Amino acid sequence: MMAAAASNLKPVSLELGGKSPWLIFDDADVDEAAKFAFSGIFTSKAVASSRIYVQEGIYDKIVNKLIEKANAWVVGDLFDPQVNQVPQVSTDKNQFEKLLSYVEHGKRGATLLTGGNRIGQKGYYIQPTIFADVKEDMIIAIEEIFGPVMSLMKFKTMEEAIKSANNTTYGLAAGVITKDLNVANTVSTSVHAGVVWINCYLLLDVGCPYGGYKMSGFGRENGMDSLNEYLQTNSHSSESFANIPPIKFTKLFINGNFVDSVSGKTFEAIDPRTGEAITRVSKGDKEDVDLAVKAARFAFDNGPWPRLSGSERGRILMKLADLIEENIEEIASLDAINGGKLFSHCKLIDIPAASMALRYYAGAADKIHGTVLKLSKGLQGYTLREPIGVVGAIIPWNFPTIMFFMKVAPALAAGCTIVVKPAEQTPLSALYYAHLAKLAGVPDGVLNVVNGYGETAGAAISSHMDIDKVSFTGSTEVGRKIMVAAATSNLKPVSLELGGKSPLLIFDDADVDEAANIAFNGMFFNKGEICVASSRVYVQEGIYDKIVDKLVEKAKALVVGDPFDPQVNQGPQADKKQFEKILSYIELGKREGATLLTGGKHIGQKGYYIQPTIFADVKDDMIIAKNEIFGPVVSLMKFKTMEEGIKRANNTTYGLAAGVITKDLNVANTVSRSVRAGVVWINCYTVFDMDCPYGGYKMSGFGRDYGLDALNQFLQIKSVVTPIHDSPWH
Repeated sequence: MMAAAASNLKPVSLELGGKSPWLIFDDADVDEAAKFAFSGIFTSKAVASSRIYVQEGIYDKIVNKLIEKANAWVVGDLFDPQVNQVPQVSTDKNQFEKLLSYVEHGKRGATLLTGGNRIGQKGYYIQPTIFADVKEDMIIAIEEIFGPVMSLMKFKTMEEAIKSANNTTYGLAAGVITKDLNVANTVSTSVHAGVVWINCYLLLDVGCPYGGYKMSGFGRENGMDSLNEYLQTNSHSSESFANIPPIKFTKLFINGNFVDSVSGKTFEAIDPRTGEAITRVSKGDKEDVDLAVKAARFAFDNGPWPRLSGSERGRILMKLADLIEENIEEIASLDAINGGKLFSHCKLIDIPAASMALRYYAGAADKIHGTVLKLSKGLQGYTLREPIGVVGAIIPWNFPTIMFFMKVAPALAAGCTIVVKPAEQTPLSALYYAHLAKLAGVPDGVLNVVNGYGETAGAAISSHMDIDKVSFTGSTEVGRKIMVAAATSNLKPVSLELGGKSPLLIFDDADVDEAANIAFNGMFFNKGEICVASSRVYVQEGIYDKIVDKLVEKAKALVVGDPFDPQVNQGPQADKKQFEKILSYIELGKREGATLLTGGKHIGQKGYYIQPTIFADVKDDMIIAKNEIFGPVVSLMKFKTMEEGIKRANNTTYGLAAGVITKDLNVANTVSRSVRAGVVWINCYTVFDMDCPYGGYKMSGFGRDYGLDALNQFLQIKSVVTPIHDSPWH
């Protein structure tokens, strides 16, 4: 280490010596304990259990067993299959002599029970040696001997044993043998060692990290920890359960290149786990949007993309899907660190959904066609479906990957070019996808990504005279502004997927456990940051109390924490503004008179973590029952009849989604046809499919994502009519 420090400060990892303790308690099986203790010292060197502490009740029995085993131990030629112990390091006479000197040291105060002599006149063979009556201040109990020498010591209590075990400068390994779970847990968490084996020893596994505490070194062998010692990262992040990859792309992506913004300005990308900056990204403004639109317009009017066959466009989109899957770990990390999303969900749901969207629309790209029309009089007609042109897409932060391809995949399949403005909270994965698109063969100018804020870059897209269509997902408030901008510019068509306050109706005949699962997941999936969240749960009065109890139980068991931790169910909210907004709604709910059943507080001093929150006794006119909170907050309400449930479900300005849980087909059909919502789930919730159109009624917007309806939004219908003179068919 001194050499490393005095030279180029290179990092080092050290796996050093050990003087590993082995604690055997009175309740242990004597034969099994003796077997583990014996093999732990006489078949190992690096993690040898050279200090054996035996509780006094079985001490004598263990001693006798160990002597018996040592006397039966065969020492000899390493090629002899009957041999148990081979010579000490065959080329190292110093180690052989060192061992014998330690044995002599031991004889000066400890009791030699067996062994202690060399074997033969040639070679470096030593008898297995056991000392009893060893004191902790003896050299044989302090120093690493690195040979077949065992020190036996007696203890009375667990506390004494732990103290003795830790009385060493080493900390490589330890072991405990007991049938008492509390003893095992206490010892394993109290002993200062890099690995602690319970009722076993020397069970090394390639997936289990192995290394020392104290003067036994630092760094780890085996497991992913070992791999990570040879990797570096330049990203700034909090302590986590995963190594965050370096942030590779932070500029704007325009006309096939990563470029700085015209102004040279940047803004911070924040890690919601800590509230601290991950990196800085280029800040796009109107001038940058102009450049991106110019590139997209040229690519559309003069470039190959709209002129390629549908199958060729599909082939490139398929290649992009493959590249996404090849880089799934890195992309999932970006959405987790930038958006607070669960790393596991990104890998299992979000990123695969992106590949699926690309493949779905890639398959549709060569099936875009019009129809032949039988017109009156002597005319022939047919329709063409042509790409609409340059598209502006403005996407939110709650599902950065899914939303990106919800717009990009059908637009590119249709033959359009596109300028994407990702949410300022979550730009990192969008930039990565731009990089992969170029690798896949998407021509320059076809896909452009401009990071920036809504009031500048977003407004520039909405009002741009050379953008032919805007597709937006986000709040109703911003959607209204986009419509105004489109109307006052070039009257471009817009599609809007906006907010929601989605009702879930649970009827008396529902299975309570299943209904509670559906309701809970519908609300708390993605930490409540989902447009279709079942934030208004109406429960028929017959099972209301049972459902309430189940939901409270589930909320209290939900694990909130680092999104990279596989045990965590809910990560942090996306940013400080949303975090504070959610907490303000919770306080409002309390003041309005709703009953807070559980949750309602933030967690920790750093980051944007909020407890899953459930309110009961909510009235339909309360603000928490009317406004979209977009966080882990649910309002529970009771109803009597189906007619009442339908009326109250429709008592909202929104109409994005709804759900019904019942075993009665007539009820399911009546509710699904009566509720004013773009998607209604029956006995399920948040079940999306690429072939199923998704969008809102009322102030939840218009237009549809997913399905062929989404593809058609990026196509224009052109009718072609020609006269047919003297046709025999008219």
